[in-house]
Amino acid sequence: MNSLNDKIRSLIADKGMITFAEFMNMALYEPGQGYYQKQNPFGHQGSFYTSVNASASFGRTLANAFADTATRLSLPAHFCEMGAGSGMLANDILTHLKNTKPDFYAELKYTIIEKSGYLIERQKELLKEHEGKINWTAFEDFGGFQGVFYSNELVDAFPVHRVIRIGEEVKELYVIEHEGGLTFYPEKLSTPKIQEYLDRINLKITDGQIVDLNLDMTGWVQALSSKIDKGIVFTIDYGYPAENIFASYRRDGTVTCYYKHSQNNDFFERVGDQDITAFVDFTSLQSYGHDAGLVPVSLTPQWLFLVQSGILSEIENAETDLQKASVKALIMPEGGFGTNFFVLIQRKNVTVPDDFPYRKGAKETLDILSKMNGF
Repeated sequence: MNSLNDKIRSLIADKGMITFAEFMNMALYEPGQGYYQKQNPFGHQGSFYTSVNASASFGRTLANAFADTATRLSLPAHFCEMGAGSGMLANDILTHLKNTKPDFYAELKYTIIEKSGYLIERQKELLKEHEGKINWTAFEDFGGFQGVFYSNELVDAFPVHRVIRIGEEVKELYVIEHEGGLTFYPEKLSTPKIQEYLDRINLKITDGQIVDLNLDMTGWVQALSSKIDKGIVFTIDYGYPAENIFASYRRDGTVTCYYKHSQNNDFFERVGDQDITAFVDFTSLQSYGHDAGLVPVSLTPQWLFLVQSGILSEIENAETDLQKASVKALIMPEGGFGTNFFVLIQRKNVTVPDDFPYRKGAKETLDILSKMNGF
């Protein structure tokens, strides 16, 4: 079998150059060779930690939030998780509901959308206790959904197009082979969708600035809306609104790599053996989603969402200082998982009342935090 590097170089030889999105897609998702197709990238043995790895409190808190949402909004007890990774989040959610909300658990159906055969096998092994509850499907086969749909760190792994302004021109950064290695080369835009994206959010790139545009995200959220008949969508990911992600001080875009828990920008090294990711532009995600029928409910920093969902009780019930510290890592406003991550809530064909708990403001929640003893 040709190595992944050989396949990428062969494609470049055939086409002359490829978009960074094409490169990133192969590096992450090439069958049997891409990063997410051949190994476990999560936790201690992988390249990065997620909120799920940081504390089981994350999954328990989400379980409460999703069950409460379904009950409040009279939605069917049906959860769908897209991109379930190792299956740890699904297991934390299902186990918590089984132990604390047995009636809800008895009615619950759980669908996982996953395209990695390797990860599906891992998920099935971990979720044996709940196998009667779970159905696996492909995104293409998913549809007619009613319930609570969610993803955690999914969209940041969608391939992105790299765009740069040179003088008065906006060009795309392609990947070419040069002097035995891979490098970037600016050329005309590969698709008019790039300019449409820039125009939609009125983005004016400064000379020499690189921005990373997630066109796959725009197609995904539009397709997702067509597959939901009635429900709530929770998108949990790291990123910011557009004015932050594309600020002029961000000269080099937001694409980065993770290898054995260390961050680097060596995009063309360790191809297939390291993660490649980019900040999510939540402004565009809301805009494209709204056009397709997903109405924004709120965009909230993850720490605030978790506090609104009752995670403080996890600190109160923690038996060790280590357990308390792991929960605090999820909600400390100073950085890390707390402020780099956001939760976008969207709705379709369901009315969200004014007293829906995730519409509360940050000031009210900060007041709660300030009253915590020893926080």
